[in-house]
Amino acid sequence: MISIMKQFGYTESEMNIYMTLVEHGEMTGYEVSKKSGVPRSKVYNHLERLIQKGIVLVNKNEPKLYSSISTEEFVKSLKMTTTTNINKIEEFMNQIHKKSVNNDLLWQLNEREHVLQKVHHMIDQAEQSLYIQIWDESLTDVIQEALTKAEARLDQFVCILFSTKSTYTLPFKRFYSHGFEMDKVKDMNGQWINLVSDDEVLFGTLDEVCDVIWTQNQAMRLLSKEYIKHDAYTLKIIKEHTQELQTFYGNNFEKIRNIY
Repeated sequence: MISIMKQFGYTESEMNIYMTLVEHGEMTGYEVSKKSGVPRSKVYNHLERLIQKGIVLVNKNEPKLYSSISTEEFVKSLKMTTTTNINKIEEFMNQIHKKSVNNDLLWQLNEREHVLQKVHHMIDQAEQSLYIQIWDESLTDVIQEALTKAEARLDQFVCILFSTKSTYTLPFKRFYSHGFEMDKVKDMNGQWINLVSDDEVLFGTLDEVCDVIWTQNQAMRLLSKEYIKHDAYTLKIIKEHTQELQTFYGNNFEKIRNIY
């Protein structure tokens, strides 16, 4: 909580004071210091700043008592301020003349959090087509929601779902359960992400070591898209002709990988 609130300009002492007032109601400055652990020599300066920020109230009479606004009002205020600031940033950004990215370069992403943010953005922005291979461990709530909306609006939509626990559940219909995860993990040396959204590609390992590239390179786009499509072709055939294929390739289709 403290770490998050620092992003909104609140110090640890300020949040300790606010939460103390929320939990205990109106208090004197001395009582706030005693309950919050903020030194008495500093507590009044912090209280004054919180009053200026509008989340702490002070009465006009003596002795001075301090109180907090409700947590609901505080959160609503944060949302309004954040939305206002984001709108100002967006307005400013839209005025900048943007130079196009070199389509042939491969750009590297090494942080899982940044990769998942990119995944969500690419899914959300897809206008014509979306092809994706994704593991259930990478399916955050926002990514799952974005995929659900994309499946509803796009005709060219292919999703291959991988699951270490063989649990294949998504809130939409157009997806293929892979079923050969252990073999693929050996092939790829871990889990990965493969996403083609219109003319953008995101591909790479997304495991203990995060090594992912983003590009608009045409050759890379065609390669990644065909990889996903051929996975879908194979899974569709297996689903529609399971018993017949098991006769030739074994109950777990173990012989289907004997290509050497």
